[in-house]
Amino acid sequence: MKLVALSWSHRRSTAAREALAAVPVERVLAELKACGGPEAVVVSTCNRFELYVAEAPGFSPCAARLLDRISDLAGARVDDEVEVREDAAATAHLFSVASGLDSLIIGETEILGQVKTAYEAAKAAGLTGKRLNVLFQRALYVGKKVRAETAVAAGASSVPSVAVQLAESIFGRLDGKSALILGAGAMAELSAKHLLARGVGRLAVANRTWERAYALAARFSGEAVRWEALEAALSDADVVVSSTGAPRAVVTRVMVEAALRRRGGRSLFLIDIAMPRDVEESVHELDGVFLYRLEDLESIVAKSLSQRAEAMAAARAIVEAKAAEFDAWARSLSSGRELSLRHAERAAR
Repeated sequence: MKLVALSWSHRRSTAAREALAAVPVERVLAELKACGGPEAVVVSTCNRFELYVAEAPGFSPCAARLLDRISDLAGARVDDEVEVREDAAATAHLFSVASGLDSLIIGETEILGQVKTAYEAAKAAGLTGKRLNVLFQRALYVGKKVRAETAVAAGASSVPSVAVQLAESIFGRLDGKSALILGAGAMAELSAKHLLARGVGRLAVANRTWERAYALAARFSGEAVRWEALEAALSDADVVVSSTGAPRAVVTRVMVEAALRRRGGRSLFLIDIAMPRDVEESVHELDGVFLYRLEDLESIVAKSLSQRAEAMAAARAIVEAKAAEFDAWARSLSSGRELSLRHAERAAR
């Protein structure tokens, strides 16, 4: 049984990753099930879309059509930007992902929970068997081990934390500034925490679902904004952090132009950490508007990486050792002489 990983991540994919971000995981799982039910898990985050498949012998013809079907679901060809890994390389990659070593923000804490959610969704759909069950359980174990035994997650360890650092670098200080958060999910909540920790003066939250905006704003003594009042809220904010799960832009050029007319010449800073993007690209052409996106956070990330080289090396050593152990077990499974993982650990040394 071959393990195959198809990956579209921030490292080499932009257009395809954005198109795939709008594809519901449930639809991909349903397509795989229709192909005959191979073992499969789909990991979809703002920085990556990945498909892990344990191919049974009879699945190959369907696998050959998989990229075509994913392209159909995405509404765009995704072949050119895909990275394909097999067997040991696929295992090592997943362990790196779970450990935060393949993230835009090295050591980020959110990815471990996202991998767990992806695995649980596939398991609930009946698309995991022995190999992927053990693989993803080990990936979660390795991710926790890396964070417990190294300092790889020290410092800025999430996209929202880096976004807020960027906002602070723009203003010098956030004291007395007005911030608007678009969205009410996990990224929005982290953004609120970091903004308040940096002393932002006023916090507002807008979301399509009013109840969710109200609940998040209430937790941080902020103000909830109804979605239909978003344009007016843009007029008041100094910095906007957007992280909705919308399939298309929610902040348009027309909206921003209208907001600018009421701002009295004040600059507007937009930090878009959503995928697909929340803010129309042409907004950055407007005078007095500064748009930053996920890729613009890389300079802050690079500085953080230089300070954590030793921790990253230690984390990679753990990942490599545990990937070799799993590979020894997987090979024993294929040969019909299955080792326990404890014996596989000794075999890998």
